[in-house]
Amino acid sequence: MQVDLLIPGLPAKADHFLFGICSLLLLRDGKRTILFDCGPYRVRRTLVEALAAHGVTPEQVDTVFVSHLHWDHIENIDLFRHAEILVPRLEFDYAADIRPSDWGTPPYAREMLAGMRLTLLEDREQEIFEGVKTLPLPGHSIGLQGLVVQAEAGALVLASDALWSARDAVRGHPDVAFFDPAKGQASLARALAAGSVYYPGHDRPFTLQDGRVSYLAQYRYRLRFSFQPDGRDIHTMISTEDCSQEAETAERS
Repeated sequence: MQVDLLIPGLPAKADHFLFGICSLLLLRDGKRTILFDCGPYRVRRTLVEALAAHGVTPEQVDTVFVSHLHWDHIENIDLFRHAEILVPRLEFDYAADIRPSDWGTPPYAREMLAGMRLTLLEDREQEIFEGVKTLPLPGHSIGLQGLVVQAEAGALVLASDALWSARDAVRGHPDVAFFDPAKGQASLARALAAGSVYYPGHDRPFTLQDGRVSYLAQYRYRLRFSFQPDGRDIHTMISTEDCSQEAETAERS
């Protein structure tokens, strides 16, 4: 099973909100074309463009694996009404009666899934495709599930928000396990023990050896703030790439 990173998650928070850009992944084995999570509405065009860059249209995605029903992981699900939608049963049942303190699961979650071809996944490890098994990782939400994908280089752990960013792995403590912190702690340990390459929910894929993180991808986000009344915008960039050459070129120009 080949795993491609479509959109890298952004581990960023503002004073009053999370940016909510989660990692979106494409899994293919020549038989199935599987999307791991479908992201918030704000990345809808970017998702379609990222699929196209890999030679895939939304209509060619035959399976969507939804790790959990938080808003930033499901809002583009309507693009895939033709597909089989895999959802943890605990998540689906819980979404009918969301506790008041839950700021992640939207009240419209089940509405978005209405009429779709759902397969509800039980709360246990099981092989759902050859070389691909589910991994229950509750704590961030009531019934989050990730995937473990067997690859030549070792097992790939698609952990979603049970492993929010690489910092969780280094600190040994989950950053956003708000639903049940104790279960979140156990799930982080389970995810890190399940393989050797990690795909976090809001960060780039990485390996971890002797407490040192080695990233396998980079990202760059350009931000524009329309603060000035005279029409000027303020531009800034968040990047993990080496931009020293670009900065030198900009200075010379």
